Amino acid sequence: MLGTRPDIAFAVIKMSQFLANPSQEHLDKAKYIFHYLVGMQNYCVVFDGKKSESLQAFTDLDWASDLVKH
Repeated sequence: MLGTRPDIAFAVIKMSQFLANPSQEHLDKAKYIFHYLVGMQNYCVVFDGKKSESLQAFTDLDWASDLVKH
């Protein structure tokens, strides 16, 4: 989901918080997410590479140094 469907990342993470005890509202929200996915199944991100501009991505790896214990 994080790598392939960033558009639903927040919704999936939020819904996973209620897996142990879902209410009817949570089930309704899950159905809404599925309905969204069905409606968006033919959409995708396309990079054709024809323009002179290249695909650029940026990241901040500095946060990893906080996780490593020295």
